[in-house]
Amino acid sequence: MRTPAVVMGAIALVAMLASCTPASSDQPDRIVRPTAPRTAPAPSPVSPTTSDVSPGATAPAAPEAGEVSCVDGVLTIRGNDLDVSFAGECDLVRIEGTALDVDLERARIGRVVASGDRLEIDLGSVDSLEVTGQSADVDAVVVGALAVAGDRNTVEADEVGAVSVSGNDNRVEADRLGAVTQSGDRNAIG
Repeated sequence: MRTPAVVMGAIALVAMLASCTPASSDQPDRIVRPTAPRTAPAPSPVSPTTSDVSPGATAPAAPEAGEVSCVDGVLTIRGNDLDVSFAGECDLVRIEGTALDVDLERARIGRVVASGDRLEIDLGSVDSLEVTGQSADVDAVVVGALAVAGDRNTVEADEVGAVSVSGNDNRVEADRLGAVTQSGDRNAIG
């Protein structure tokens, strides 16, 4: 008769242990989603309909995705792996980051300062362009003054005024080209 008592004891023990085991769940205990502080962008001298940006792009002057604007004459585009387009008017455009594809072909811009790696920039006519970094690819119509510093950068334009290149393996191609100053190795300017 001890066997039924042992079986009953074993069943009771298993039931007690099963009630002590935490239930597994596919849901995490808590979900935390970080949020960026919200600040209102400063008013732009350009109407909001004159600029557009691809989804996912952000700029410090306008933290909301889908909005990029020229504030006090400056448009800043920072980030990584973004496609950005701007068609307004601005004195200065700063581009900083990695793997940015920036379309400024329809914009009216005085000066562009670009720094980073693997930048792709499309421009109309600008007074000056500075490119610092590696492997940038710039297509432009007219560049008044061009400064390139870094390696493996390419600038193609219909017309480029004064050109200054420092670095290695850079290429500048233009139908009309102004005075050229260069330092470095294997640069092709013509």
